[in-house]
Amino acid sequence: MTSQPPPARRSGRHSQPSRMSGITRIVQTDELPDGVNALASADGKTIIVRASLDAFSRRGAMREVMTTIRRFPRLALYPAVAAESIRQLLRRTSVAVSGAGQAVQQVVATAGDHLGGVVVAVTAAAGTAIAVTATVGASPPARHPAPGSSPPPAAHASAPSPDRAVHARLSAKPLSRLGVFGDGPGFAPVEQFAAATHHQPNVVLYYSSWFEKFQTGFADQISASGAVPLVQINPFGVSLADIAAGRYDGYLISYADQVRSFGRSVIIGFAHEPNGNWYPWGQGRSSPASFIAAWRHIVDVFRAQGADNVTWLWTVNSIGEGVGPIAGLWPGAAYVTWVGIDGYYVRPGDTFASVFGPTITAVRQLTSDQVLISETAAGPATGDQPGKIADLFAGVRAQHLLGLVWFDKAQDKGPYRQDWRLEGDPAAIAAFRRGADYLPGS
Repeated sequence: MTSQPPPARRSGRHSQPSRMSGITRIVQTDELPDGVNALASADGKTIIVRASLDAFSRRGAMREVMTTIRRFPRLALYPAVAAESIRQLLRRTSVAVSGAGQAVQQVVATAGDHLGGVVVAVTAAAGTAIAVTATVGASPPARHPAPGSSPPPAAHASAPSPDRAVHARLSAKPLSRLGVFGDGPGFAPVEQFAAATHHQPNVVLYYSSWFEKFQTGFADQISASGAVPLVQINPFGVSLADIAAGRYDGYLISYADQVRSFGRSVIIGFAHEPNGNWYPWGQGRSSPASFIAAWRHIVDVFRAQGADNVTWLWTVNSIGEGVGPIAGLWPGAAYVTWVGIDGYYVRPGDTFASVFGPTITAVRQLTSDQVLISETAAGPATGDQPGKIADLFAGVRAQHLLGLVWFDKAQDKGPYRQDWRLEGDPAAIAAFRRGADYLPGS
């Protein structure tokens, strides 16, 4: 509820580039044989999925393809497809693409009843001939040519480089994360916060509006300080349904490529605080189903691009008056790495138990993933800022959470937008220092 307003929308940023590494096109068609629900080009640029599937099944088929591409770059077809289905596909594509007919027929003739492992076909998608690979169950025994004979000619298909993907995993050790959102542009506010508190943050938060690029330069500064960037991507000005439908895949692919090229760990959240009603994607303004579909689609796109250096932070607001439940917004264990909870001490009676307790209980009913207090502060309106800070750290320790991210920004629009900064308040800074001393991993 405290993130930055979106910048003016820039037109044309979501258009899909004509040439880009990784998946750049998703084609929906029912021109697939029985038993085949999705396949992908061997060069990793196109996914073809059965159009008549419902949205859930279509996403599932695409996830299988994307997972296969990531794990085995030369295999890219929906798994467990019957051999006869593959032969149908090969025969159909040999007719559809006349220039490759002879090579396809050679593959069909060679495959026989032992069809399995890898076969290569050529099909047409959106008017372009695309090489595709297919995997069907276990690989057959190796075939050896008869003495004096030559092996059948090999069919060739381009494939993405095996080391195209970037992998990075952050430790989920409890009490290991101390983060900050700084009041002002650039890295200077982070340095000022570290100097005031005598603790160097190892997570630095910033907010990113839709169509905004990944801030590689800022991320480099964060990484050089020993910290990890935490980016909250907020879909201002676009609909969740359009995101889930792939309308903005060009933007997402470009962003994922930038994150992958960064090469180090990045924590990413999307549409944070969806159980509140103050954002366009929030409670009563967008459906839980569209939030889940958009979240899953974004994760799928990043994984397909090989951006496996992302820790996915599902971020909800602390449950309270006017804030909805969270269970219906859960994207599923396969799509979340950590859980973030945003919550603030705003009144004299606020405690860790009242601000965060109900939400932690609700999270524990959904997942055992580690929890990060992903946006928090104690304001002067509490009447005892040092005491509330001590209570915050004590609660994090008692619950064995990952840690916390302090929102160190001055605001002045009511109880939920106070001056949250520590700088200039010696007692508050002293309380923060003492609390942070008990985060041994920070």
